[in-house]
Amino acid sequence: MPTTLKTCAPLFWSTDLGIDYGAPTLHLRDLLPVVGEEHSAFFQHRDGILIGETLQLIWCPPVADLNGWNEQPSEIALSQLLRVRITGPAPEPPTPRNAIHHGRPRYRFLVLSCQPLPAALRAQPLAQDAWHMPLIENGQGSCLTWEAIDNCSRAEVQGLIYLSTYRRDETYMEMFIEDLGGQLFGLLSVHLGPGGDDYDFGRCLLQGAELRAIRRALAMARPLKDSQPDYLAP
Repeated sequence: MPTTLKTCAPLFWSTDLGIDYGAPTLHLRDLLPVVGEEHSAFFQHRDGILIGETLQLIWCPPVADLNGWNEQPSEIALSQLLRVRITGPAPEPPTPRNAIHHGRPRYRFLVLSCQPLPAALRAQPLAQDAWHMPLIENGQGSCLTWEAIDNCSRAEVQGLIYLSTYRRDETYMEMFIEDLGGQLFGLLSVHLGPGGDDYDFGRCLLQGAELRAIRRALAMARPLKDSQPDYLAP
């Protein structure tokens, strides 16, 4: 998994894909992007998409795509890490256009590879300096972002711990962790905020203040549950 590639998590959901999202059951085979084929998604302007560039995309099933993993944590197991090449702008969906697409440019891309996200995260080699928690000002100096939280949620999916939290400054954070014999490894750190979105991949052994911050978050975290019943079939 090339960590040097830019990573985005665009919106894939659209009413012009021939998918009946209101059906009681959706088949994963009809939803998953196919390697070697072109697909499309709605990006943020700040993603700065360039025609011809290769990047990583995080694909999620519909509920998580629309509402986030914290609303449907079981869909983490079905999420995929794509490597794609942007081929050009894609047609806008027909009117009336859903408000969720407002301000999101749509691009076509060729899918070069597709790997289950949990497997991709676990397969990462140790890279201790791959990323570090950001520092923020807290009025009394600086602290780590994960030290400045007062609520947290968690789920365990395929041997990984998923943490999510909102901060008061409109920042949303997620982290995937693997516990190996009591040692905690951060595998993916997500930081979404007004200044931009960061997806930091890499297997890092949590130590010192970062380890204390995550242990505190784990201790306070409430368990997440799916907000909707299971609707996916192979």
